[in-house]
Amino acid sequence: MMKSITISAATLLTGASAVNTSLSLVPVSPISQPHVPQFVSYSFEPAFWVEFFGEPDAPRNLTYTLLNHLHERGGRPIIRAGGITMDSMIFDPSQKASVVRTENSKGGIYRTTIGPAFYRSWDNFPEGTSFVSTLNFGNNSVPIARDLALASNNLQKDKIVHYELGNEPTNYPTSRWQGSTKAYVDQWLSFVGQINKALGGNRTGHSSGKWWASSATTDITPLKVRPADLIPAGINNTGQVSQYSIHSYAFATCDPARERLATIPNILNHTDLLRYADHEIYPSAKLAMEQKGEWVIGEFNSIACSGKPGVSDSFAQALWTADVELIYGVRNATSVHLHQGATLVFQSNQQLNTPGDDGTPGFSSYSLLYPINSTKRGEARVLPVFVSQLLVVEALRAGGRIAALKTPLGVAEREFSAYAIFDAAGTRVKRIVVLNLKLYYAGQQEPRGGVVLDLGAHKGATVKRMTAPSVDEKDAAKVTWAGQSFKNGAALGDLAVESLEAGEKLSVRDSEAVLLTFE
Repeated sequence: MMKSITISAATLLTGASAVNTSLSLVPVSPISQPHVPQFVSYSFEPAFWVEFFGEPDAPRNLTYTLLNHLHERGGRPIIRAGGITMDSMIFDPSQKASVVRTENSKGGIYRTTIGPAFYRSWDNFPEGTSFVSTLNFGNNSVPIARDLALASNNLQKDKIVHYELGNEPTNYPTSRWQGSTKAYVDQWLSFVGQINKALGGNRTGHSSGKWWASSATTDITPLKVRPADLIPAGINNTGQVSQYSIHSYAFATCDPARERLATIPNILNHTDLLRYADHEIYPSAKLAMEQKGEWVIGEFNSIACSGKPGVSDSFAQALWTADVELIYGVRNATSVHLHQGATLVFQSNQQLNTPGDDGTPGFSSYSLLYPINSTKRGEARVLPVFVSQLLVVEALRAGGRIAALKTPLGVAEREFSAYAIFDAAGTRVKRIVVLNLKLYYAGQQEPRGGVVLDLGAHKGATVKRMTAPSVDEKDAAKVTWAGQSFKNGAALGDLAVESLEAGEKLSVRDSEAVLLTFE
């Protein structure tokens, strides 16, 4: 039986290694909207659906165990079966397996055939899970997209909250629309109108008014189809858009030049994360909200083209994910869909990652888990990043509203972030999240430093800590959330909830994060 222990949160840091300073709880950003339980959500590459989730009668329990942990804490992730391979999807009503990949000799996936079992497997998810029905736009065929929509509607109508036509049109052949935003919008509206009609009427069918729009990357391409481009071009003139989606990948291993930049110091530079969010993402988000619409990060992760071993499979990824999700929470994203999958040969011929030599998937090192044993990644296991999801779900539970806090004196902005979580009314700070992003590596000779934060007058608090021996730790058994690790899915160890006495200061070591809840 799991024990819960409460321990004193007396100062863990002493001497010259600790920066003693004060953290003001006065926000430096507007207080966000109340966040819904679906804020922490996921995108899974459909070609690898069976590896992650299994078949309806033979589920992969490891993945479901992780989702159950989130549900137990009040999270209700939306699942998007999306990514590049959704634009190779076709529906075969006679196919017995959920998914069949058709590949070339080098492992490039050029067809992803799904059968009715793919949709029936949705019944294995925790109760209350909802889905984005994803449709192939890449094959430029209304019948292919329509048949996917009809199949999902016929088999799981009540679980579908949005429909999505195509993934990252910015990566389609330039000949498709010749760089014309209007040509893209016209064809998108034509497809959507025909699919709506097939599902029961252009205005009254199940899909009417439930469409994600854009799903573009932030790459510089001839085709301009970010939400900021599509809204003035009339993408929602017929009232079909439910949410505007944009994809977020600030780093990549798709080619050697970008691979060299994908390092732990770079991905954990908070100043640069803010700059990327405000320059590349927020203009689209702002325009969507001005149109009384919602916006989502429909797909994101730290390093495109399946991550970078030694970076995205380390504790650094947990710190990165928590910070980025909270950055987008401050900016009123309705949901953020952390992408899961495996190496895609057609994504780039210069990329760092490859499938296994025996043809098994080369699972993305930025994923929450390696769902099955493979020659490329070894045993099935959970990766260090998973604990970040527990932190964010617990931080934003019960309609939490988030705002950024000012970096304390004596601390570098690039190495620190903090957030206040208000109650649903936006009147009282209930929780704070502090991420100390100063890097502490395994084998460093100097003592591990940190910050000691004076929070001003308070009546006491409890503290949960997301921590690891070092920022580059890759063994999830040594990475903990509130004292517990999750390498094999189950929570191992006693739940450790620390206590702060009234007025007591908060200590956060380098390369560590905490969630503090006020009494």
